[in-house]
Order: sequence, then structure tokens, then C-alpha cells
Amino acid sequence: MYSFDRKARYYEWRHQCPAQRKIAVSPMVPQAARAVTDKLGIEVFGHAEDVTST
Repeated sequence: MYSFDRKARYYEWRHQCPAQRKIAVSPMVPQAARAVTDKLGIEVFGHAEDVTST
């Protein structure tokens, strides 16, 4: 999840445009990684169909 956050920050820097959301879709995310996603502001979904629009 840390590398995903770094990629999102690079994207924001490169395109001079803030990401509206950081979304990870994975059926298996360990509990320790879930704590990291909360800290980094990453939304985690188990299936692509579970992603909701804002």
C-alpha cells in the first residue's frame, strides 16, 4: 500500500492535478494493510462492482 501511495503522489506531481480518490481493489487485504490504508486515505474494495461513485 505504501508503493501505491507513492505512485498516486507521483501522478499528482507529474500531472499537477490532485487525485480525487485513491482506490485499491483486492479480494484479500491483510488486517495490517487495512490499518495502513486508513492512515494513507486509500479506499479498499473487495470487488470492482463494490466501488461506489462519489
